[in-house]
Amino acid sequence: MNKKNRQHILWRDWLTYDFILGILLQILILLVSFFFWSMKYPKLSFQRDILLNLLYLTLFFPFIAGVFGLWGRTYELPVWTRFFTSISLPVLILGIVSTCVMCVLPPYCSSTTNTGNYLNMDRGIPEHTIEIATEIFPTSIEPGASNVSYRYYKYSSILENDFHLSLGETLSKESFSRETERLTTLPILSDAEISSSQDITLIDTAIDGVTIHITLDKAYNRIIYSAGETSLKH
Repeated sequence: MNKKNRQHILWRDWLTYDFILGILLQILILLVSFFFWSMKYPKLSFQRDILLNLLYLTLFFPFIAGVFGLWGRTYELPVWTRFFTSISLPVLILGIVSTCVMCVLPPYCSSTTNTGNYLNMDRGIPEHTIEIATEIFPTSIEPGASNVSYRYYKYSSILENDFHLSLGETLSKESFSRETERLTTLPILSDAEISSSQDITLIDTAIDGVTIHITLDKAYNRIIYSAGETSLKH
């Protein structure tokens, strides 16, 4: 077997391995994101730092090099086969590094806007945060409410926790008055800052690191609840 044939076999084997390892790296990240981080609604988050999203993109490089390398080999295109073979090892190393980093700092979050998941939260949210949110937010969405909007968001890594919960609903006049009275007499909001205009009342406070903002719109009988917390782990 001459040198040229040996190199051809090496290209073939290495590109195949690169292709397979690229797929395995992506599967590993998905398994870590879906199971290790225990997220109910895992999604790729483009709200995180751009560096993390670039790391996610580099995870595809071994896969892409393998696919195009195999394409070049299949159609006997030696130039492309040589090119993708030459870059396959560097991009595989880059993919492995990206995988290790993203297992520690995943660019994934848990988020939903489905009202059927109302107040259904992930594990890992501090107990006091859940208690504060469930005390302020209504126990359920008003059956007759209209223009309902809901958003739940959680991001977690070994460095930080980021949590946001919001609900907006337009109520009947009676339900609005009843809920307004509940909120304005709620003991946990007794020290909140309250500002009012002709139709709008704003309630703002921070409780144990949880930022609370409530909007009472009398003109449209609409209430918007918001709670959020960002904390760095030590």
